[in-house]
Amino acid sequence: MRADYKRCLQSDYERRFRPPAPDRKYRPDQPRDSWGRWVDAGGANATSTATGITDHRVLSDASGDPIVPGAQYAQNRVRNPLTTIWINGQQFELTPGQAARLAVAEARADFSTARVREIDPNWKPTQSWAQTPEGIIKAYNAEAREAQDRAYELSRQGIAPGPFAGESIPARGPKCDFTAAERREINRIGEATGCHTCGTLYPGTMLRNFVPDHQPPSALNSSGRAQRLYPQCAWCSKQQGGAVRRFQLGKYK
Repeated sequence: MRADYKRCLQSDYERRFRPPAPDRKYRPDQPRDSWGRWVDAGGANATSTATGITDHRVLSDASGDPIVPGAQYAQNRVRNPLTTIWINGQQFELTPGQAARLAVAEARADFSTARVREIDPNWKPTQSWAQTPEGIIKAYNAEAREAQDRAYELSRQGIAPGPFAGESIPARGPKCDFTAAERREINRIGEATGCHTCGTLYPGTMLRNFVPDHQPPSALNSSGRAQRLYPQCAWCSKQQGGAVRRFQLGKYK
């Protein structure tokens, strides 16, 4: 009879729901080689040196699956750490929501500040003394609002394209030697959207022509940036001249 003849005597229920105990194919004190494979007393592994045939009766806990480059293994996964920031020498861990809001607030502040400094390079926002991550986020949002208010104030004075600015045409240079075609185009834009500074549709000149206004103003364009022409009324043009002079003297705040 077979050595496992008892398995044939089990009932159908036992065969389906009670798996047989595995036969032990190795000794608990059997040595292993440097790869973790079971070896016999002489140091040979599971592969016969004479025939080259693997003896499947010898069990090994070494995995035979090759390591695939780029594959992700559960035991090697590292959880993404929370973003760490330092405030006055103190370390804070940000939640994903805080990190996202901080990135948005910082980007808004940087963009708004950069726009103002294109016109007013010396402008600086109010210094913040925030002590927490939420305080830093509020400080960035406040800086963005302050920069936007500064840009709006400059535009109201004609030192930047005004709040009613729409279409414009490229300027050939800083001089006021406008051609008839340029004046017709500026009048067309002004009749549609008005003065770019105050929005009036009335040019206020004797010939009822809008003033082609250089933006940025030629007197403040020391870097030689490309300029564009916007329609402006006579009253805003005069106000702009005074604002530019005060700005040059550092008296415009």
